[in-house]
Amino acid sequence: MATNATSYYDLDGTLSDRKLITLSTLIGDRYPELGHRLGLTRLQLDQVRQSGNLQHQVFAMLAMWRDTHKENARLGTLQDIVKDLGWISVYTQIRNTPDNFYVVL
Repeated sequence: MATNATSYYDLDGTLSDRKLITLSTLIGDRYPELGHRLGLTRLQLDQVRQSGNLQHQVFAMLAMWRDTHKENARLGTLQDIVKDLGWISVYTQIRNTPDNFYVVL
């Protein structure tokens, strides 16, 4: 079960592009494993690989997850899966990033 992590800046709990950009800098080249755990298909992950450099690929994967799994694509879900994968440093960075860090005014 996902933890209840919500953001004042993400309308209805939907992750903003700005937040996904920041998160994409934390994940790295193991993103296909994460994408699979988030429910993306092999075909979807193959499409993501065509998205340019590594950060663009990770962003594309997260955006695809958000756009195809709207109700379940929440920060808490991502945190739980990253923790289950044993990516403790990534989990800690996500948990410790202030919510207002993601916002461009």
